[in-house]
Order: sequence, then structure tokens, then C-alpha cells
Amino acid sequence: MRDDGQIILCHQGPGQTQSGLASNLHGQRGFALQFAPRRGSILASRFDQIHHEYSGLQRRQALVLGPCAVLAAAAVVPQADSWAATMGALLATLVGVPLVLHRVLPLFLPPYRTWAQRAGAIKLELAGLRAHMAAVFGKYRERAKGERFKQAYDLSGRSVRDLEEALAVGMFREGREVFVTAFMRGGVAQRVTASIGSPFRCSAADDPAKWGGHVERLGCDEIRQYHNHPHHHGHTRPSATDARSTGQLQRLLGPHRSKLCSLIICWNGLQEWRVFQYDAAGQYALHFAFDAALDSQASLPRVQGERTQLPRR
Repeated sequence: MRDDGQIILCHQGPGQTQSGLASNLHGQRGFALQFAPRRGSILASRFDQIHHEYSGLQRRQALVLGPCAVLAAAAVVPQADSWAATMGALLATLVGVPLVLHRVLPLFLPPYRTWAQRAGAIKLELAGLRAHMAAVFGKYRERAKGERFKQAYDLSGRSVRDLEEALAVGMFREGREVFVTAFMRGGVAQRVTASIGSPFRCSAADDPAKWGGHVERLGCDEIRQYHNHPHHHGHTRPSATDARSTGQLQRLLGPHRSKLCSLIICWNGLQEWRVFQYDAAGQYALHFAFDAALDSQASLPRVQGERTQLPRR
């Protein structure tokens, strides 16, 4: 149910303003509408921000060390008297010179010293964030072969945020699209169904025509319909099939159509998850973004000092 292409956070229909879109989507339980998907926005977690900065610092260091290594190789390699000696000299200079200069340059080149210190601090914080995410995923055992998804992750009885955490872990591990329907009352899942599909397609585990009956029988105030897109860059959007399916589900629900909340889960490079809400018109917005740094503020070391200004991409 993916639709690859340019990723944006919120699509506006012809002639529609952002305020009009907000009025259409706002009112769904727990919905937090956000626009403008760019680095530095609410969509970028602490990991996204410092990982981007770390990559820029590494590029700067490479631009200094690379030419030095090439010049050293050009001076040493011609002195070799055999093919083996040539390859040895080439390898030694291209590997050894950057390692030596990386230790020496901070002593004589203040800008390089600043880059190296900042990169080292960020590397330490990134290690802490990865360890925290490993701990989050480690709270859940992996699904055994043949075991039902909803039982493996104990989905019934969870609050919205606990449910989304369990889904984010389980869906990521599956590596395929998973379709989950949660019938909620007072923010707690009363009934949950789940089905595991293919890498690009999934469908409901039960008959959506019976969902209205479940709502009435359980006294539900919301139906949360989740599926995932196996994206690991932190952004996604509903495909045309996603939007069409939501419209079909709303028609089947009849008088309960306003209780349907359609959501997509995706991840970034750290496996932090984002949840996007969308409607039958294909309009969508950020519903929730998990930030490992905020989740572990008390225990993670934070980088001190001013942020390095990097060139705009």
C-alpha cells in the first residue's frame, strides 16, 4: 500500500488552505497537526538533527584529510620498485596518513580541532540514543513462527501510546506491511485484530462490514486503523490505495464513520517511529513522533556547546 515519490508532510487539495485542511482533520482524538517537513521542524528528532550535523562534520574532515593522503601517495608510490611495494605504499599512505593527521591536526589547526571535538561529542550521544532504542525494542520478545501478531505483542488492553509503541516494534521486525484494527473506549484498546501482509500490501484481518457491530457491542468511541510503510527515512504519505480504502471503510461504518482514525507508521534511521494520520481524500499530517532523546532525557548525555553551522543542502 505504498506510493513512492517525493515525500511531503501534508498535501493540500486544489484551492485549499492549510487552515481548511486543519479544520477537516482536526477533531480526531489525539491529533496533532503539523506542517512543513524540513530539518529543524517538529518532524526532526534529536537523532535526526545531530546525525545530520555529524555527517557534515565527517565530510569536512574528509575534505582536509583526503587531499593530503592523495599527495602523500603521489610522492611515495613512484619510489616503489615492484608491484607489491607499490600496492603496499599506496595502502599505507591512503590509510595511515589520514589516521596520523587526524591526531596531529587538532594541535595546529583550530577549526579542525573544533570539528573533531564536536564530532566526538555527537558520536557519544548517538551511541546513547542507539542504546536507548535497543532497550525500547528489547522490552518486547520476538514473535514465534506461526504465532499471531496481536498475541505476540499483547495488543489488547493497551493505551494509545503503549499500543503504538508495541506496533512500531512489531511492524519493524516483520519487515512487511501489517494491518491492525483497534477498537478503543476511553483511550484503551478493547478489541484488536491484526494481519501480516506482503512488503507492499496488507488488508484487514476480519470483515470491516462487522466493525459497526463491534463498536455498538463494546461501546467504543474510536476505531484506530493502523498499517505501516517500511520506510526508514522518517517520512511517508498515504498512497491512492490507502485513501481509497479509508473511504470504503467509512461507507461500511455508516453512522460510525466519524469514529474511524486511519494511521500509517514509519521509521527513521534510529528506528524512532512516526505516525501519520490521513483521510479518504489523501490529506495527511503528523500525528505522533517518538524521540528517543525526549524519552530518556534523564539518563542520556547531551552534547554541550554551540551547534556547528553546516552548509545548506
